[in-house]
Amino acid sequence: MKAVTAAQVRDVEQAAVAAGVSLDTLMENAGLAVANAAANFLGGAAGRRAVVLVGPGNNGGDGLVAARHLAKMLAKAECWVLLPRKSPDPKRAPAEAAGASVMDIAECGGLPALAASVHDADVVLDAVLGIGQGRAIGEPLAGVFRAVRHSGKPVLAVDLPTGTNSDSGVFDPNGLPATVTYMLGLPKLGPVIRPVESRCGKLEVLDIGLPDGVDDGINIEWLTPSLAKSLLPARPAGGHKGTFGRALIIGGSKDYIGAVTLAAQAAGRTGAGLVEVAAPESVHRAVAAQAMEPIHRPLPVSTDGALDPIGAGRGILAAANDASAVLVGPGLGQSPVTGQLVRDFLAAKREALPTVVDADGLNALAGSHRWWERVRGPCVLTPHPGEMARLTGKSVAQVQPDRLGLARSAAKEWGKVVVLKGAATVIASPGGRARISPWVNSGLAKGGTGDVLAGVVAGLLAQKPGDAFDMASLAVYLHGQAGDIACKRKGESGMTAGDVVEALPDAFIAAAAG
Repeated sequence: MKAVTAAQVRDVEQAAVAAGVSLDTLMENAGLAVANAAANFLGGAAGRRAVVLVGPGNNGGDGLVAARHLAKMLAKAECWVLLPRKSPDPKRAPAEAAGASVMDIAECGGLPALAASVHDADVVLDAVLGIGQGRAIGEPLAGVFRAVRHSGKPVLAVDLPTGTNSDSGVFDPNGLPATVTYMLGLPKLGPVIRPVESRCGKLEVLDIGLPDGVDDGINIEWLTPSLAKSLLPARPAGGHKGTFGRALIIGGSKDYIGAVTLAAQAAGRTGAGLVEVAAPESVHRAVAAQAMEPIHRPLPVSTDGALDPIGAGRGILAAANDASAVLVGPGLGQSPVTGQLVRDFLAAKREALPTVVDADGLNALAGSHRWWERVRGPCVLTPHPGEMARLTGKSVAQVQPDRLGLARSAAKEWGKVVVLKGAATVIASPGGRARISPWVNSGLAKGGTGDVLAGVVAGLLAQKPGDAFDMASLAVYLHGQAGDIACKRKGESGMTAGDVVEALPDAFIAAAAG
């Protein structure tokens, strides 16, 4: 599902008109969809009280249409017009004829009367500005929104909460946070990339009858269940281990045994036919004791316990010759010898071998001038903000405000798929496409969950080596869904990276159901 800016919304609407669907039809469809969603939120509309805050433009028109349909469902719908609307107003009279009351706040008792109405309501619909906010919110709207916030009533935002910037997701502190936001037709980019800061609450996208193809020129997508389902690798009944590929995991050191173990377990849970772990000889027994299913290839070490650059290099190149996909980095450590080993391997591996670079693999690249010119073949990079900062020579404070833009520009410059981790993880392709994860879960902000994600990417790439962008996207979705499942079982505080691994099979089942 495409995610759009405010300007793209208008382009899509004009394309819909050109395809034969009028703006009035879209508004009517939107208002009906919002009314049905509100009724569902309330557990039925009959006898319930809804206050609809109405603004001056199309968003207010959507609210009036929604009020009309709620009145037809036997709800008591009270519309408060907060800012002047054009006269005659084509949506006001039909709403009143259906039984909704429509009052201009300036003429009907002002803020005290509105506050009393809100006090008695079951729900408040915000249809004030939508994507049309062009300046900071001041009085009288700020006072209205303070009263609504003080009431504690649930707020259902029509398209966007008033105060949320459609493109950036930045929220005006004088705005009206939503309990649920019903985005009309297509998700808006700002809340998708900043789901917490935008104050949208739960995000839902409502079908308003946009014709097929009107969003074809947009290259940013929101990951949805239907998209994830379409990306799942096939599992033919007659398949064997070789059918589902071989994932090689290169990682581990005496201080970071768990990272490579989690990555290997995740790759196995993701459907790879075989998983091979190449870890230092000094730790491979400990790794094998925790991950029994993979093949284990101990890598020779020097007398100081660090990887032997010649013997280990030969070992991982030999293992890579049999692999369908490789992951390098989890728990490798950051010694100069290890960093050079990683860089040499990435420059020498088979051209067509898809490679995931994570953790200390990324740190090894960050210290190398124009490293992307020497990394062969398709590659997926999975940095967290700190690693992205090191790769780009920026600070974390510079990375976070424009995660989407930075991921896309880096993917283009480097010629690699970039997975910038965090709330609303961004997946960017070298060709300019990007996808954004719907998952937000503080339980994933723990050590080891990134290793799990890297293992999932490698496991999926082993099955579909030619689809790096799609498999990275699917991995992010499944990892997020597994995190959501683990959260429901253990809570955000109690869940661990291991719980995410254990939840992966259920995430696959849920994704297959769409």
